[in-house]
Amino acid sequence: MKKLIASVICIGVATLVQAQQAPQFTQFMQAGNLLNPAFTGISRNGDVKIGYRKQWAGLTGAPSTFFASGSTLLGIAEPTISLPVRGRLSSQFRTEKPEVKDGLKHGLGGFLLVDKAGPSSRNLAGFTYAANMSLNEKFKGSFGAGLMFSQTSLNRAELNISPERDPGIGTGINSSVRPNLSLGFMVYSDNLFFGYSGNYLLRNKMYSLSDNSTLVAKESIHHYGFLGYRKEFGSQWAFVPSIMLKYVQGAPVGLDLNCRFNYGSKAWFGAAFRPQDAFSGFAGIHFTDLLSLAYSYDYNYSQLNSFNNGSHEVILGMRLVRNGAKLFKPRMW
Repeated sequence: MKKLIASVICIGVATLVQAQQAPQFTQFMQAGNLLNPAFTGISRNGDVKIGYRKQWAGLTGAPSTFFASGSTLLGIAEPTISLPVRGRLSSQFRTEKPEVKDGLKHGLGGFLLVDKAGPSSRNLAGFTYAANMSLNEKFKGSFGAGLMFSQTSLNRAELNISPERDPGIGTGINSSVRPNLSLGFMVYSDNLFFGYSGNYLLRNKMYSLSDNSTLVAKESIHHYGFLGYRKEFGSQWAFVPSIMLKYVQGAPVGLDLNCRFNYGSKAWFGAAFRPQDAFSGFAGIHFTDLLSLAYSYDYNYSQLNSFNNGSHEVILGMRLVRNGAKLFKPRMW
């Protein structure tokens, strides 16, 4: 009986961890390479995001997520050459920057994520790579892969079950570490993007954190689809609707609808909707060309509405540009 109770508890924890394999983000385009490695290098300049999300504030044991991610595109610096000036000033030189051809370029990135839900927690660290190239005069493509390591932990002291009553639970903190892979692609222009990614491709077996030997579950592949469009109005305004589809075997298809208004390169605001889950509002501001801050609030209208005060998400964005390097428009459409 004790082993049965322990197994039921661990299955519940494992199910919770599995449901939280992929973190939820209202402004999902701000956390690109966490969900799709093909986002690596799309912004061209060095790009860093630091974020925190408190899911279902006020609900005991609700998930909270901290993440940091960054990426950059290699080989985009414009080379300079010195050419002699003819005539009387032939001893002097002028500097020219020849046109850089849009060939294959390599994007490199990395991320760190700390996710906690009740007595269980999950730490992820990984690297992403993407090959970026021109497909034709209008569209570019990015094809990416990611390698990550996840550590899943269970703090059995937070289960509120006395080991004297059920020694099978054990005491202390138990954890396990597993590798995993992700693959994805993006096709994009200045006004359109679409893509797909598959995460947790290794489908690791998940064992009871009580003894690390009892099989209780198996990871499922997380499928993501992305689609968005940018429509400009006047010289400053742009409307950017986007969709993210999420599918995990055995669960309903998830849908994130996002409508965003950009005001030049200074600020943005908008709304989002997840059917049978939440309405969201969000806003962001560029303090400078290199620093931005975004916030979103989710109002949950499902059956959990009576037990929480909504979800909060804050993301700090930083762009890293070498002195003298060209500053490209950020790729958030």
